[in-house]
Formats: sequence, C-alpha cells, structure tokens
Amino acid sequence: MDKFVDILKAILTGCFTGFIISIPLGPAGLESVKRTISKGYKEGFSVSIGALSADVAYLLLINGGLANLLSKSKKTEALFWIFSGLILSVIGYFQIKSKDSDERFKLNILTKFNIKSMPFLTGFIITFSNPMTPSLWLALSGTVIRAWYHVGLVFYYTFIISIIAGMVAWFAILNYLALKGFKILNPDLSKGASNVLKFSIFIIGIVFVVFGIIKFII
Repeated sequence: MDKFVDILKAILTGCFTGFIISIPLGPAGLESVKRTISKGYKEGFSVSIGALSADVAYLLLINGGLANLLSKSKKTEALFWIFSGLILSVIGYFQIKSKDSDERFKLNILTKFNIKSMPFLTGFIITFSNPMTPSLWLALSGTVIRAWYHVGLVFYYTFIISIIAGMVAWFAILNYLALKGFKILNPDLSKGASNVLKFSIFIIGIVFVVFGIIKFII
C-alpha cells in the first residue's frame, strides 16, 4: 500500500513539476503558439515536441551519471544543493533583467538557414541552444529529482516520466488554447505571469542554497 501511495505521489508531483516549469512562454513556446495560430495545431505542436525533445535530451544526459556521483557522499549532495540554488538564483536574476533581443537573433538565424520550415527541428534547436535549459535541468536533477532517487529507482524513473508527461500536457493545452483563439500572446498577461515565475525561480534558488548549507552543516 505504501509503495502504491509513493508511486501516486511520484506521478502527481512529477506531472505538476513538468506542468509548472513549462508555463513560462520562452522562445520555443512563443514560436509554437505563432505556428498554431498561422498554420494550425499540428504545426505548432510539432514545435513544442521539438522543444520537449531538447529538454529530455539534457535530462537524460545529466541524470545518466549524476545520480551515481551524488550517492557517494552526503557532503557532495549538500554542495550540489548549494550549487543548484546558485544556478537557479542566477537564472532568475538574469531572466528578470533580460530582454528579448537574443531570442529574436536566434529566430532570425533559423529563418536565414530555412530551418523554420521544419517545425520539430525549429523547436529542438531553439531550446537546445538556450544556455538556461541545461542549467535548469542540472539544478532540478541535483535537488528535486534527486530526492526521488533515495526513495527507489522505480519511483525515481516514474517521477522523471511524469515530468515529461506534464510538459506534454501543458504544450497540448497551450496550443489548443491558441487554436481556439485565446489571447495567449496578450502582452500584459504574458508579462505579468512571466515576471511572477522569474521571481519564483529566484526565490526557489535562495531556498535551495539555504537548505544545502543546513544539510552540509548537519
């Protein structure tokens, strides 16, 4: 019974995590919405799946050897919480201060080489080339995802698969809403939600650092 409860928790928390981290409309998300509005659901969703594939690629690469590294020492794990927290804090800080000029530059490059005619590849390249992508997965893999590794490998992989499922669900909903004419790209709404999430990432990073320091001392 306890194992069933843990699996259910892994599924629910994994789906929730994947859903939440996908909400900020990054460059790939914006591109997918634009494609859905102009060319249809299939075109826009293909961009989203390409972006998701880049996330999964980083997730698999990072977790391929990270779990074994962290299992060697509790001090190492504590240091990783601190390091991950610093990464998240820096991500949040620069996202708060950032402008969209770099993203426009990336989209212009895609257009120049005619890559935008391939929606899946467009989404993959936009996300894979974003330096924030591996940083975010590195931070999550050493902290939240790592916590499930201690519970058991079944729960660990269930959590990871659920994250991916949550991300797919969000992209499906996002493009469906865009197809139905909802104002996904409303500047005021998008900016407000984006700012809240950016500050949330910064705050979570600080919490990770504090938790890591406590874990290292104890």
